[in-house]
Amino acid sequence: MSLGSFGKIVICWGVITFAGVYGFILSKNSVDKRRYQDMQIRERMRKSNIGEYEPIGDRRFSG
Repeated sequence: MSLGSFGKIVICWGVITFAGVYGFILSKNSVDKRRYQDMQIRERMRKSNIGEYEPIGDRRFSG
């Protein structure tokens, strides 16, 4: 069974559409993972800054 030109066009569009959707999903997952890592880093920074600190001397600079 040979495909006509219309059948070939439909198959190509299907492949292109599938590849585009798959590429979008991969990039979206990558962005979500990076955002989650950034949120974890910010949370660790917030937690490390909680607490009372004693002042460390005089912070004036002579100039």
